[in-house]
Amino acid sequence: MQKKPTLSTTAQAVKLALIASCAMSTTTFADTIAEQANKVEIIQVYGNQGASRSATKLDLTVYETPQTVTVVSRPQMDDFALRSVNDLLAYTPGVTVEKVETDRIYYTARGFDVVNFQYDGIGVPFSAGLSHGNPDTAVFERVEVLKGAAGLVTGLANPSATVNYLRKRPNEQLSSYASLSAGSDSRLRFEGDVSGSLSDNLNGRAVVVKEQADSYLDRKQDDNSLIYVVGEYLFNANTAVTLGHSYNLNKVDGSLSGALPLFYSDGSPTDFDVSTSTAPEWAYRDVKNSQTFAELRHQLSDNWSLNVLLSHNKVVQDSAVMYVYGAPDKQTGLGMIGLPNQYDLDETQRIADVYLSGTYNLFGRQHELMAGINYAHIELFGQSFYDNEFSGAMLGADWAEGKTQIGEFDPSDPYSSGHQDKQIHRSVYLATRLHLSDAFSLLLGARTMSVAQHGYSYGTDSSSDATETVPYVGGLYELNDSMALYASYSEVFTPQSFVDPDFKALGVAKGNNAEIGAKFNLNNNATATLALFRADLKNVGEFAAVNNGVNTYHGLDYQSDGAELELVGSIADVFNVSFGYTWLNSVEGHEGQQVRTYVPRNMAKLSGVYYPKALPELSVGASVKWQDDIYTAAQPTQSREQPGYALVDVFVRYDVSENLNLALNVTNLTDKKHLASLYWDQAFYGAPRQVQASLTWRY
Repeated sequence: MQKKPTLSTTAQAVKLALIASCAMSTTTFADTIAEQANKVEIIQVYGNQGASRSATKLDLTVYETPQTVTVVSRPQMDDFALRSVNDLLAYTPGVTVEKVETDRIYYTARGFDVVNFQYDGIGVPFSAGLSHGNPDTAVFERVEVLKGAAGLVTGLANPSATVNYLRKRPNEQLSSYASLSAGSDSRLRFEGDVSGSLSDNLNGRAVVVKEQADSYLDRKQDDNSLIYVVGEYLFNANTAVTLGHSYNLNKVDGSLSGALPLFYSDGSPTDFDVSTSTAPEWAYRDVKNSQTFAELRHQLSDNWSLNVLLSHNKVVQDSAVMYVYGAPDKQTGLGMIGLPNQYDLDETQRIADVYLSGTYNLFGRQHELMAGINYAHIELFGQSFYDNEFSGAMLGADWAEGKTQIGEFDPSDPYSSGHQDKQIHRSVYLATRLHLSDAFSLLLGARTMSVAQHGYSYGTDSSSDATETVPYVGGLYELNDSMALYASYSEVFTPQSFVDPDFKALGVAKGNNAEIGAKFNLNNNATATLALFRADLKNVGEFAAVNNGVNTYHGLDYQSDGAELELVGSIADVFNVSFGYTWLNSVEGHEGQQVRTYVPRNMAKLSGVYYPKALPELSVGASVKWQDDIYTAAQPTQSREQPGYALVDVFVRYDVSENLNLALNVTNLTDKKHLASLYWDQAFYGAPRQVQASLTWRY
């Protein structure tokens, strides 16, 4: 019979995550690993009460970090079948997943777009501002979401959130699992994971995934393949090297470009079947995402360590889709226009990050220090090809049946257009945590960055250069062992490749984030955070108009303020919980008007798992995601509203034996019909009720 994830049995689940962050302030790596292994008793299945480097690259716990940090652990991903990044972030408190299309996604937090995603602490913002494909989560041990600006780990982001994916690492003890799932829409999934020692000094791990499914959307089919291999070699007691590579291929037939119209030609709101899609039968989108990384961790002395991280990331997209727009006649269905498009994307990122960290003594107290340099070389190329004999043609009344046929996309077509960017990012950063008293610590830091960008965007020059120094200051005062008050301030700036209506480079968007709050340490088993925040972002590129075939943007100023409440961890021996409530008091433009109204002003997410003592083989859980009304003003005289709604997910798991368990997951239990997003002036419907059964064997 499989044991429940209590304090004593969490060790195996979290051992890997602790080893990955153990390189600080110890005598040797071997001693560090042993010391961290002895600390696993204070780590919970839900959330993470241990060290986190997402905010500072210093080993601060979530409780010690002067910002809101949300952690989604591996058991949470497994319990609620969070198999994709989109599912995981939709589960994460304070984050919205804006599915404007099936395979191009925006994310928001605190009213602004989330554009900075890191892997093991290094990364760069989305070059195009959004995510392509739907990466699999089988690679991750946990995910940390730092709310607000992250001025120390990256200044290149919005004052929304930074998402840090912590990848699985090898462990010495042999462990493995294999899982087979089947469910709605003919979904079949296999996932396997094996880790262990390959020699006295070498540990390895491999993860594989294969998943195929139809969809609730007409004509859509998904084929997902993943392989991840990683090895860690211990040269001696002070030096370790890790090498890893992942390859994720998302192949989608029936991929949407744009979505459904929100209004009929008479101005009344549309109401289609949930399965309705504008994608023709021939539409597809294939996204290949590969990442290769290397890490060197060297203990220089008892208190100081050197960390070198290298990463080579590549995204390649091949697609043929049709953007459908217009307002259909309510009776005949006529009035829709089609724009077929073949779009190819190739993006390469080469990133290097080197930093020193350790402790020093001053005025009779011990303090922490971190200093580093970062370099990133980014190349982005995208090209669109059109069938100009068809483009802009009126579609028939059967546009929703996907039978529209077109000619060939001509690569030599003079009307084809694209974009190309080459960016060089350089930065140096420094931070120290001063322990001014037993109760009060002050975190000071700064990051100086330069970004050189050269390229074009659909016929216009998008080159720009920018240099900025971003400060960070945060303080935390512990009132007692279980409560602390904190405050923090950080700035950001984000280069933009847009041009304004006068065809001049829009330049850099600059912003800042201020946060005050209180943290509660509940017997080392759970952490609660209450935060008040204010965020500003100036010169944000918002679409203005198409001018001579070029998309032009206005630079607008926005600000948001509100509050967040979060609680995560074990609040009883038989109950784990994750709760988050976000209240956006306002998201305003420079004239005080409400903007970005597609972002809910009130949002709550609650999940919990119960382990009945009377039946220890059983685990049951539920998740509720609620948001209030949102709306979009597609035209000055038209406004489409999505009333507030809640989505309920449930699961039950039964341990057949110590190594084998069965699980059943149901998402959108009440079969709530809802629009997936109102980020654009088009939208499609979110998934209806879906069921999935899983059989998992663990060794």
